[in-house]
Amino acid sequence: MDKDIKKITDCLLYHKMYQYTEKIMTAIKTGTRIEKNTQEFTEDIALVLKRTKMPAYLLRVLTSKNTVLLLPTDALPRPVRVVCAKDPKDRKIKVFIDCTGVITQNESTKRYNVKETILLAYLISAKTNMVYYNIPGFFSNKSAYTLGCSTIFAQLFTHLIDYIGNISIVPENRTKAMYYSAKYFLMNVMRLDEDKATSIAMKVSKATETNVNVYDMTSSDDSFTGLDKFITFIGTTFKMEKLSLNLVVEKWMFLYGSSTVLSLEFLPAFISMITDAYCGAYLNNQKSIEKIVNKNLAVFGKEVIYDNIGIK
Repeated sequence: MDKDIKKITDCLLYHKMYQYTEKIMTAIKTGTRIEKNTQEFTEDIALVLKRTKMPAYLLRVLTSKNTVLLLPTDALPRPVRVVCAKDPKDRKIKVFIDCTGVITQNESTKRYNVKETILLAYLISAKTNMVYYNIPGFFSNKSAYTLGCSTIFAQLFTHLIDYIGNISIVPENRTKAMYYSAKYFLMNVMRLDEDKATSIAMKVSKATETNVNVYDMTSSDDSFTGLDKFITFIGTTFKMEKLSLNLVVEKWMFLYGSSTVLSLEFLPAFISMITDAYCGAYLNNQKSIEKIVNKNLAVFGKEVIYDNIGIK
């Protein structure tokens, strides 16, 4: 695992929200692992998914020894139903998928029932996590992802701020919020340097060079180094005295779904938020997301789903 990528444990919200580490490790250590080398798995899960005409690489994700299908005693919190972690059995990094309510097994016949759409969404998320950890820099070095991710995040975050503070009363505020939101995402979540982040954020917001020079005079590198600092900066910039980390998190989950909370800080979570919505699995508030980002949902969703680089 590369030291320079932002790991899930580097995220403020990961530690703030639900004691994720303890729950994840309990699920990994004590949960039932679905055995893949069986007739039931092949016929009831693998072949069922294959008939959905999913991209061929997803079958490799499903059957990979590095993908563990879990049935834990207690379901994991929604934001970490798909997570990368070290397997205590061999100390290797694997993707663990909590299949609670998605894959069920008849106790007498041992046959499986599967909710295909949700499992496909989980496998796409697993693929995203695999690529993120195994090919450091893959997403941040590809323009389709830097521009696509930052554009959608800026749309969603700007909508959130406008929802809370009605900032669009002043027309220029939307451009400014789009610029700052994109720059935060690029620098903090995707770990790009400031020059590259500024250039992309300028495209995302459609701000003029003059506007960007003014915007950058009122911000500093520190404004984008953490979610809490960024929210404080946004609150000051748009004179939103009551804006706080807790308020942003609360309204983000209200607007986009409780499963999306880590997408404010963690790239695989954000990409999965978009692909979940595109798949139509109703794992988040996909209708709200689609309404805000419009055609970008389909364009970026297809880019992620049909990009099989890194899957062997």
